[in-house]
Amino acid sequence: MSINDLSSQLVKDTIENEVSFWEVSYKYIRNWKWFAISIIIFMGLAYIFAAYQIPQYKVETDVLIKDDKNSVGGNEKDILKQLDLNSSNKIIDNEVQILKSNTLMEKVVDSLHLQTNYYVRNHISKKILYKNKPFKIDLFKSNSESYNTTWKVQIINDNEALLNGKKVLLNHPVETDAGLIQITPQNPKGSLYHYIVYVDFMTVAEVAQQYIDKLNIDPASKDATVLIITLEDAVPQRGQDVLNKLVEVYNNAAIEDKNKITSAQLVFIKERLDGLAQELNLVEKNVSNYKSSNSITDVSAQSQLFLQNVATNDVELNKLNLAEGSIKNLEQYLSSSDDDKVNLPSVLGIDDPTILGLVQQLAEAKIKKESLLRTIPETNPVVSSINDQIKSLKQSLLETVQNVKQGMEITRSQLNNQSKKFENIIKSVPSKERGLIDVMREQEIKNNLFTYLLQKREETALSLASSVADSRTIDVAKFVDKPIKPVKKVIYILFFLGGILVPFLIIYLRELLNIKVRRRSDIEKFTKTPILSEIAHLDEVAPLVVVTRPRSKISEQIRVLRTNLQFVSPEKERKVLLFTSNISGEGKSFVSLNLGASLATTDKKVIILELDLRKPKLHSTLGIENTTGLSNYLIGKVNYKDIIRKIPQLDNYFIITSGAVPHNPAELLVNGKIEILINELIKEFDYVLLDAPPVGLVTDAQILSKWADATMFIVRHNYTVKAHLRAIDELYQRKVFKNMNIIFNSVDADQAYGYGYGYGYGYGYYDEAKPAKGLSKLLRRNK
Repeated sequence: MSINDLSSQLVKDTIENEVSFWEVSYKYIRNWKWFAISIIIFMGLAYIFAAYQIPQYKVETDVLIKDDKNSVGGNEKDILKQLDLNSSNKIIDNEVQILKSNTLMEKVVDSLHLQTNYYVRNHISKKILYKNKPFKIDLFKSNSESYNTTWKVQIINDNEALLNGKKVLLNHPVETDAGLIQITPQNPKGSLYHYIVYVDFMTVAEVAQQYIDKLNIDPASKDATVLIITLEDAVPQRGQDVLNKLVEVYNNAAIEDKNKITSAQLVFIKERLDGLAQELNLVEKNVSNYKSSNSITDVSAQSQLFLQNVATNDVELNKLNLAEGSIKNLEQYLSSSDDDKVNLPSVLGIDDPTILGLVQQLAEAKIKKESLLRTIPETNPVVSSINDQIKSLKQSLLETVQNVKQGMEITRSQLNNQSKKFENIIKSVPSKERGLIDVMREQEIKNNLFTYLLQKREETALSLASSVADSRTIDVAKFVDKPIKPVKKVIYILFFLGGILVPFLIIYLRELLNIKVRRRSDIEKFTKTPILSEIAHLDEVAPLVVVTRPRSKISEQIRVLRTNLQFVSPEKERKVLLFTSNISGEGKSFVSLNLGASLATTDKKVIILELDLRKPKLHSTLGIENTTGLSNYLIGKVNYKDIIRKIPQLDNYFIITSGAVPHNPAELLVNGKIEILINELIKEFDYVLLDAPPVGLVTDAQILSKWADATMFIVRHNYTVKAHLRAIDELYQRKVFKNMNIIFNSVDADQAYGYGYGYGYGYGYYDEAKPAKGLSKLLRRNK
């Protein structure tokens, strides 16, 4: 390809792209009024939508989560924790899930009585009542209508109120359509006392889920253990109460979990003290009775010292028995396959630090597992990891318990040997003194054990009272006065874009679903048949526009068509032109009639034949009598000269009307008479115009085509179906018609985007009627 060819092709592609862009843009630009109307409507809807929205406020609180729950083990533990880079994140994630659990939120909702909503309505939106509600309604017993109906309540006096129009008593439980309720006035002198207040009852679980959905919890940073808890609420005071109560319930739940082991141990000690107190009372009575019956006031110093040593040995033996009992219970627990038990057995009397540390770790692991199971399933990998940790701790604890148990057996043997020595010594004491020592020995044992248990009870109670949560509130709930929703600017922008998008989509879909020819490019896309001329659309059409309105735009386009005829069969001075179309109504009669009139104004002698013998229209359009015509000639009833009539207003323009409608038009056209007629007319007239029927309905046009020098195929804008263009192209490719050309008729400049360059010099050049404006133009276009 040469440089010139390449340059020409580049220029051609540029022009086609510009035209295509203009055509695409013009179909939207010309409908700017619809865009304007749509934007106005959508902006009105945006105003109404924004007015209906209930403002939402953002409430926030900050909570510090302590991550040193398991910090037993000193610096070695800290070093190991530093190696676990994700340990802190795992703790934070668990606490987030706990804070968002249904269990905690349901406690919050129930504590604040949020399951009942109160609000009043104005002309557009509604206002939610919280602290300022004039009354409180308690729903004691619900029915099928309680949660499905909005109840209208209005206090009418100090003793009665209206519930959906029915009177109910105040301050008393009453059975109503809403169930068993009680209405209690709270602010009798308030401004809303006699207003209608709307009440919605909801279940605690339903309200809790709504707040969970609005709750957002995020760490302050990647490595921080500070949680930023935010909540959106229409009533900022209510949002503050919800967050503060949530943190309070969360801390209480954490303390309850931590105190489970301590509480169980305290219960065990109290039960043991109750039984021991009864035994001690009985022993003290025995001592007193023995002294009274034997008149003993005191024992010797040697016996007293001996008694103290015996009591000390017995106390140690009792402590060992207590510890062995705890060890036995712990061993049974560890050997059991039931892992669902959270409360471990009491470790009272066990002083081994290894066992105590392992028990503490095992208890915390089980509490952590229980907390996780509130939010995640048993199959979660995190739970599986904790299960493995619990299993490992139980195994280590069981081994340690067995070792400690062996040590206790050795200690028991030593204490028993010591007791035997003391018993041998007791035998050498006088009988009365020996009896007193026996009863006092038992008293001392019980008393020391009772004192020991009292000390443990106080220590356990102090531990229980000093338990604190593993979190600390940094900032109590607060809110910003300016609502975060609705964002009116965003609403107006979205509705504005919607106002543009809706007409855009309608126009686009209308074009996408359009099956009619609207552009010259549509014709060029489906057929290679040459387009000889384009004729504009005219709302008020006269039969002979070129005569009645010679300076009109359409008259000028007829003249252009007349000029273009010199390129059709240029070798012939006298021409026979055939006019046809695919279907009726595409304007072939109008085009042929006005083209003939335009030719006649140039001193050419023209005749037009009304060959649509089935549905003739030309004679009625021109107001010419049609008693005899072509049909009479074709059956040999008249001579052709007898049926030639002059068209009014033009000296060189004649017509042969169709005549009576025959029952066999196609047979008349092939009897040879039409050929004779055309040959005779071409001798006398410069142009013979054949106004033939549509080719898509009958074969008349194809029969007449062999006597025509050229065929003018009429395609009408926004009327001809695109599929018909394929039939036209097939006729052109098969050369059914000689010198076949297309005339694009009735092109509406306002609808055929981009056609202004074809014939639009502006309204000032032609003698045109002023264009319609506003609604009249739209109505005319629709018509």
